[in-house]
Amino acid sequence: AAAAAAGGGGADGEAAEPDPLTVGMHVLVDSRRRKSDSLPDMWSPIPAAKPPAKSNVGEVSAVHADGTCDVALVCNDAAAGGKCGSQCRALTGPGSLVKGLVPPQWQIACSGCFGVNLPHATPKLWCLGCERLLADGVQFRRAPAVGDSAYDTSLCLDCYGKLFSKTQREPLLAVLQEGAPKLLQSDFALLTWRPEDEREHDDFVQCTECERWYHFVCAHYPSPGQLPRSWRVESELFVCTRCERGRHASPRLLALQTRRATDLPTCMLSDAMEASAAEALKEAGVSLPKPLVVRVASRKRLLFQAVKELKQRYGGGYATEFPYLSQAIFAFQEVEGRDVFLFAMYVQEYDADCPPPNTNRTYISYVDSVGYLASKPQGQRTAVYHALLHGYLQFAASCGFEHAHIWVAPPTAGVEYIFHGRPADPRPPMAVEVLRGWYERMLRGAEEKGIVRSWSTLEEHTSGLTSMRDFPLFDGDFFPDKVPEILERAEQSSSERRESPRGEKGKEKGKGKSPKMPSSPKVPSLLPRHKSMAIADEMKAEVHGAAYSFLVASLATAEEPIQPPREPDIGPRELVDDREHFHEMCVSRHWQSDELYRAHWSTMMLLAVLGGPPD
Repeated sequence: AAAAAAGGGGADGEAAEPDPLTVGMHVLVDSRRRKSDSLPDMWSPIPAAKPPAKSNVGEVSAVHADGTCDVALVCNDAAAGGKCGSQCRALTGPGSLVKGLVPPQWQIACSGCFGVNLPHATPKLWCLGCERLLADGVQFRRAPAVGDSAYDTSLCLDCYGKLFSKTQREPLLAVLQEGAPKLLQSDFALLTWRPEDEREHDDFVQCTECERWYHFVCAHYPSPGQLPRSWRVESELFVCTRCERGRHASPRLLALQTRRATDLPTCMLSDAMEASAAEALKEAGVSLPKPLVVRVASRKRLLFQAVKELKQRYGGGYATEFPYLSQAIFAFQEVEGRDVFLFAMYVQEYDADCPPPNTNRTYISYVDSVGYLASKPQGQRTAVYHALLHGYLQFAASCGFEHAHIWVAPPTAGVEYIFHGRPADPRPPMAVEVLRGWYERMLRGAEEKGIVRSWSTLEEHTSGLTSMRDFPLFDGDFFPDKVPEILERAEQSSSERRESPRGEKGKEKGKGKSPKMPSSPKVPSLLPRHKSMAIADEMKAEVHGAAYSFLVASLATAEEPIQPPREPDIGPRELVDDREHFHEMCVSRHWQSDELYRAHWSTMMLLAVLGGPPD
C-alpha cells in the first residue's frame, strides 16, 4: 500500500507502471516534467509547495483512457483541508484546472497532509561498547546478530580495536551481548553512519469508500503490524473521516481508534493520585480544560538478586534477594479532542516484607513528560506534575513506606528516558542543577504539606554508614554495577588501615549529619572491621561522586499504615513492564511526541495495546 500510494515502480529490469488513479484522489503536480521522464516515487518524490508558495496540490477531477488526468488545484494548507477563502486563493493560486497531465507529472499524495513521504524521527546509533552516540558521517563497524540476539553489534572504531586486543578484550566483552565472543574480525563490515539513509517513512492506508490514500498517522489508523496478529486489524474496512464512517466503517477498528484512557481500569493508587492532584490544583487556582487521567499501566512483582560480591562477603548477614513491586504510572489528558500520553513515572516499592536495608523504601527511578498539558492559566506543567508526585508520596507514606529515593539527573544529549521524539527545543540540554532544583521545590512543597518530614542528598542520608551491607541498592540503579570496583579499591586501601577501630575523633566527624541508616540484623561479620569500614568509605566516595544525582525523602509515615488489598499484577504487559524496553519499542514503532498529531497517534497505539482486543 505504501509503495502504491507513493508511486512505486516495477521490479528490477522492468518498466515502472503508474499507480491506479481515481477521481477524488489528491496528487502533487509538476507540469514541468516531460512525458519521457521516469515516474516519481518515494525515493525521488515531487516536492509539495508549502504556503505561502503557490499550491501544487490537486484533486483529480477526471481520468482519461490514454492515461492522462485532469486535476483541480486546491489550497496547500493541510490544516484547511484543501478549502479556504479568497485571501488564500490570491496567495497560493488554487482553483485552477490543469488538464492532460501525463503520469510523470503527478504523484499520489496523502489526503491528510498533502505530502508523499511522512518521515519518522531521524534514527540514532550508539556504540554498544562505550555507549557513545555516533555522529553523522563517522565510520563504524557492524556485525550481524548472533545467537538469540535480535540486534546487530555496532562498534565505534576504538571499541572494535579493543574487541580484538589481547589486553582490552575481556572488559569489553563484559558489556556486549552474550554472543559477542563468537564474532570474528571478518564478521564486521566497515560502514559510514548516514542517519538520513536509515530514516523510515510512514505507511499508507486506503479508504474503502472514496479510495483516497492516507498516512497511518494522518488517518489515525492503528498500524496492524504493531498489534497482535490474532486481532486481524488489516482485514477490517477503513473508512476516512471525509466519508460516512458510521455506515460502513468497522466497529472493531473504530473501537481502537476511539479508545480512551478512562477505559483502562483504575486502582487505589491511580484514584489517590488523581484526587490529590485535583485538590492541589484547586487550591493553587489552576484549572484544566480536561481532567488528568492517571492509570497504573504496569504492576509486577519482581526479585532483585543480591549483588553477588556482597553476598559472598557478608554471607548470612546479607539477604539473597529483595522482592519489590514495579509499577509504571501514566497520566493522560484530552487535548484538541484526543487523548495525549504526557506524563510517565516508573517506581520500585520495597515494602515491609523486604529484608534490610531496602525495607519500606520506594525508589522513583524515572519521571518523564512532554509539553502538551492544557491548563488555565497556561504553563502550569510544574504545578501539575508536582501535584502528581505529591499524590504518589502521600499514598506511599499511608501504606507504611518510610523513605523515597529519587533519581534526579537529566538525560544527556541524544538520550531519552521514556518519551520518544520530543518537540524541538532550541535550548541546550538541561543541566543537572536545574532538574535537581525542580525536585527540591517539589520536596519543599511536600514538606510544607506534611507529606515529607525531611529530605536530603543521598550523601547526607548515608553519612553514618559503617558497613556496606546497610547501603540500600535498587534494581537497575547506578550503584550495583559499581560494587566490584568499590570492593577492589577497598582491598587496596584496607591494607593501609590500622587494625584498631576509629577513636573519638572519628565519632565526632559524623556529628550533626543525617541520622544513621537502619542497621542490618546482628550476625557474625565475615570481614575484619577495618576491611568492612574500608568498603563503607569507598562506597561513600562513590556516592560523593554522584551526590547531585540522588535525593532521599523521609516520608511522614502513617502511625497505622493502611493495608490496601493486594491488587493483582497487571499482565502480561511486556510493552511497558520495563522502562528501557518500552522506550525501545516506542523508537522502533515510531511512537513520537514531537508534534501534537503524532502524539495523538502514538497515544492511540499505546491505548490500543494496553486496552486489549477490540471485541
